Amino acid sequence: MEASLVFLLILTSFFSQCYSAGYEGIRLVGGSSELEGRVEVKFNNQWGTICDDNWSRYDAHVVCRQLFFTDAVADRNNAYFGQGTGPIWMNNLKCSRSEMTLDQCSFDGWGVHDCGHDEDAGVVCKSVRLMEGSSIKEGRVEIFHSGSWGTVCNDYFTQPDANVVCRQMGYGTARSPVAYFGSGTGDIWLDDVSCSGSEQTLESCSHKGWGSHNCGHGEDVGVICNDITLVGGSLQSEGRVELYRSGSWGTVCDDSWSATDASVACRQLGYPSAISALTAAYHGQGSGSIFMDDVACSGSETSLLSCSHSSSHNCDHSEDAGARCQDVRLSGSSSPWEGRVEIFRGQWGTVCDDYWTISDARAVCRQLGRTAYASRSSAYFGYGGGPIWLDDVACSGSESRLASCSHGGWGTHNCGHSEDAGVVCSDITLVNGSTWYEGRVEIYYNNVWGTICDDHFDIDDANVVCKQLGYPSALAYKHAASFGQGSGQIWLDNVQCSGSETRVHSCSASSWGTNDCTHGEDAGVVCQSVRLVGGTYDSEGRVEIFQNGQWGTVCDDFWSSNDADVVCREMGFSGAISYKTNAFYGAGSGPIWMDNVYCTGSEGRLRDCLSNGWNYHNCGHGHDAGVVCRGVRLVGGSSTSEGRVEVFYQGQWGTVCDDDWDLSDANVVCQQLGFSGAIQYTSSASFGQGSGQIWLDNVACSGSETRLEDCTHSSWGTHNCGHGEDAGVICIDIRLVGGSSLNEGRVEVYRNGIWGTVCDDRWNKQDADVVCRQLGYPEAVSALGSAAFGQGSGSILFDDVKCSGAESRLQSCPYTSNTSDCSHSEDAGVICQTLRLVNGTCPHSGRVEIFYNGQWGTVCDDQWGLHDAKVVCRQLGLGSASAYMTSAYYGAGTGPVWLSRVGCSGSESKLESCSHGTWGAKTCSHEEDAGVVCTGRCGVCTSQVTRKKRELFSSPLQN
Repeated sequence: MEASLVFLLILTSFFSQCYSAGYEGIRLVGGSSELEGRVEVKFNNQWGTICDDNWSRYDAHVVCRQLFFTDAVADRNNAYFGQGTGPIWMNNLKCSRSEMTLDQCSFDGWGVHDCGHDEDAGVVCKSVRLMEGSSIKEGRVEIFHSGSWGTVCNDYFTQPDANVVCRQMGYGTARSPVAYFGSGTGDIWLDDVSCSGSEQTLESCSHKGWGSHNCGHGEDVGVICNDITLVGGSLQSEGRVELYRSGSWGTVCDDSWSATDASVACRQLGYPSAISALTAAYHGQGSGSIFMDDVACSGSETSLLSCSHSSSHNCDHSEDAGARCQDVRLSGSSSPWEGRVEIFRGQWGTVCDDYWTISDARAVCRQLGRTAYASRSSAYFGYGGGPIWLDDVACSGSESRLASCSHGGWGTHNCGHSEDAGVVCSDITLVNGSTWYEGRVEIYYNNVWGTICDDHFDIDDANVVCKQLGYPSALAYKHAASFGQGSGQIWLDNVQCSGSETRVHSCSASSWGTNDCTHGEDAGVVCQSVRLVGGTYDSEGRVEIFQNGQWGTVCDDFWSSNDADVVCREMGFSGAISYKTNAFYGAGSGPIWMDNVYCTGSEGRLRDCLSNGWNYHNCGHGHDAGVVCRGVRLVGGSSTSEGRVEVFYQGQWGTVCDDDWDLSDANVVCQQLGFSGAIQYTSSASFGQGSGQIWLDNVACSGSETRLEDCTHSSWGTHNCGHGEDAGVICIDIRLVGGSSLNEGRVEVYRNGIWGTVCDDRWNKQDADVVCRQLGYPEAVSALGSAAFGQGSGSILFDDVKCSGAESRLQSCPYTSNTSDCSHSEDAGVICQTLRLVNGTCPHSGRVEIFYNGQWGTVCDDQWGLHDAKVVCRQLGLGSASAYMTSAYYGAGTGPVWLSRVGCSGSESKLESCSHGTWGAKTCSHEEDAGVVCTGRCGVCTSQVTRKKRELFSSPLQN
């Protein structure tokens, strides 16, 4: 301390020639270092103190500069550094700060005061200074230690170190962390400085030790400080704007203060832009000078002081201007909508991906004025550099800024840059819906959000919007501001997407901002919140559901066909073929949103089914549930059982060309849809022309496939057709269940996506005939009640059926839907006739045809004889046989030849019960189709019998 006093006395003697008479200098006494203490003045060869009346920072600045320090850090009063003794030489000092020595300041006069030593004034001087810069805010860093100034080595000197220096100097943050302002002289006091950024002084930072270094003065570090800062905000990136001029800080008046002005201020501080410009002392009132008013920046300036402004003002501090700066940016991608997340805290740094989710991404994207599409991890956008500022981020998803989310503490982490987090933002969002996946469509253009007019807005447009947002497709499109009216710009009108676009920006539309709409016409969408992942086809996969901004899986506990049906119908399919468990389509990742799902089958959405509640489960991803949906639908028909065939591929519905289209193909389609088969296949767009893709052509099903996609066909999207060739089907929306053969069973009908039974009240042969004809049989053998084929389950859809017998469908008969007086013990059934006689000259004669595997076919005449004919006639209820016919006597049939080498004993009740060759074995042609003549009164038939008898007399009898 004695050496320091000697040094100070030497310095003060330098000014002695400028001193007033009797004034001999100043010293600091009682501090912990030579930089602070009680101020003592030597006058008339005697040391004395200064009274703290009106003692200010300006007075302290003059003291520190007179002692060859730069400025004061603080002014102290009330004998902060202990009471002195002797005279009190000065009182009521009023320095302007321009003075070189303390005696040049205004005061009451030497020894004139009304104080005691308990009011002795003190100062704390700055221990750092900037030298050789072109302004006072830049230069080589020098630090005072052991009575002398020395330099700082630039080894490991970074932004946080520079920020500490600048704050210690009274500035804001550092604009440049390492700059060169020439070589210093004397000691190199510090090396390997490592500041966290929160320290108040440079000497408080970690370093190698005073005077310990391996540097030369060629490595002297310098800084460039900001003469602008933000004060009073809850974050470093926001606050009242203050400027440093002429050695003091002052504010900016908010007259004409705009986002452009705020952006210049933010860029000067190292941020990319401003989020908002704040007025009316939003971050509290400042004090001191108001340096600027009527600021009008063009936006290209690098400093706020370079903007047009007035140096005079008509304001008070209630009008202090503020700014909220953008402290997040995306790096590492060519697109401005995605990248590595970096956050500014005096220096740009990254965010660790530990626990990084879509909710965190949502906060980032919202802060950037966008909406989140996906979160990325594992340095997806490349490794960052510098500090890792945040780890263990846990946003709720509602925060407006990333810095507001819960996290592990600034700079606290256990990560490397290989774990840098990233996001993918979207320039389209849904607003004002009750869930994430629905709302008014708003689009970001020219840095402004605006709406889309509903003129021509349809499901194709909605599909593109939803896919752009990461959903598989749209459930619905909405007109007339269904989700409330927006405000501001209406960016798009007359949108006409084909459905194949990846962004609505790419769709045909009127030019940006050109429209004839009001916000009462704002368009909206409801997106599909369920998707299928990991399947071979788009219609199968692991079930994933979108909740709280993130996709997650469903546990397979109690997973059933009802649950699968609800999923498939929600996705626009007609229902499920099957459900899958035990991660059949691979294990998912992320949350398991649902467990113990219980759907009745009537729900419109999976989320409407009972479950444990969101994210409550006892499962791992090894139990992820899956489904196989019917990836085909019927469009344009008068009922759900008929229509144009459309298949789902690459997220889009398309049609099937009718080239080579036949009943086998139609049967596969109908069975895939849950029907028992097809009545008819159609061509030439009989159910109207489709639009969009023609996905399949030259389809050739064997009939055994479970899905149309499994049939042989030209490759997806390859065809030589137009929509005038769209294929269709008419399916059998009635089936027989529980019988021992295809032609008998409990009657079940298909309605509203479910199968149900028919009550046997008033059930009779006429009703049964209609059922059998609807199934392609000629008539019913019998009508049965009392659940003759076993009790069904689920709904009882029809009761009190009253068919006239002429109807083509049971659904066309009169009936009642009130089935409250029925139970499944009353389920109706039928036995249908599987034989018919075709092309005969009377009702009792004709070519024998048999119904098998959903299709009529003929019988070969090999070994055909009278015993066989008798069984046919008995089965048809036509008595006995008068004659049997061979060699396609009643004309050649078409389709399969189902039976050959038939050998009946004559006692069988059905032809199928006779011995015969393999069903459908191709041993015969239709020129060998068999026929019969049954007993009856018909002249033509009698002549046929007579002719046949003549043939029999001239040839050996068969059977």
